[in-house]
Amino acid sequence: MPLIVSYFSGCQMAPKTTFSADRPSQHSVVTESFVIKSDVPVDADDAIVRELNTLRQQVAATLQLPRQRDPVVVYLFSDETTYRYYMQTTWSHLPPRRAYFVGTPRELAVYSYRSPQMLEDLRHEFTHGVLHASLNSVPLWLDEGLAEYFEVGAADPGSPHTEHLAELTSAFNSGWGPNLFQLELISDFQKLTRRDYAESWAWVHFMMHSSPEAKQVLTDYIAELQQAGTPQRLLPRLERAVPDYYASTKAHVASVQVIVGTTGLQ
Repeated sequence: MPLIVSYFSGCQMAPKTTFSADRPSQHSVVTESFVIKSDVPVDADDAIVRELNTLRQQVAATLQLPRQRDPVVVYLFSDETTYRYYMQTTWSHLPPRRAYFVGTPRELAVYSYRSPQMLEDLRHEFTHGVLHASLNSVPLWLDEGLAEYFEVGAADPGSPHTEHLAELTSAFNSGWGPNLFQLELISDFQKLTRRDYAESWAWVHFMMHSSPEAKQVLTDYIAELQQAGTPQRLLPRLERAVPDYYASTKAHVASVQVIVGTTGLQ
């Protein structure tokens, strides 16, 4: 079944449909792992090409992914109106968002348009593409958590996501706590809330940066997803490896928030 995969951008499983002929096709850049099709010229050394090449290398190296099975095709519209018209006529069941990853049996496609947020949107959606080109299955919370993790542009992955930190800090102050058990039950991306995206990012960031034990749980899990048809839940593994994972996750988020406040990151 096709897959669509975001928040301000977007992602999930899509029904079969007939593609419109209005997708960008006039100009193309072809690389080993992705293709960009655009309404306007894109040079081989364009900033977009460099950004996606760097991101692909970061995602693959950080998560120890195998070689991609298929390329990711990026359809880049020249303006928002054209993009919105295509998405409404082709994927009418999807809510309006600035970008989408849509996986079908034919291709793994990213749809977006030129805007001030373009590179951030592409980093998020292209991460989905790399994951689905490399793994056999990806649970929704992890799919989104990793996309949120890598959408923050930086020389090294893992920079603070200030929007999610603000959301989580407000939630903690209201007595809320992270709940991976509930998060793993969500299978429809349209049911994900702003807080769910923030929490998904937090779990990924915690496991990648808090301790070797937590990171090993995540990397082992991702390795299993290379072959898994139906993913098992990650929480029991995390409970065994990091018994105080709940308190540790909250403490980790608080420590990252302190770093952001100290450095004045925006």
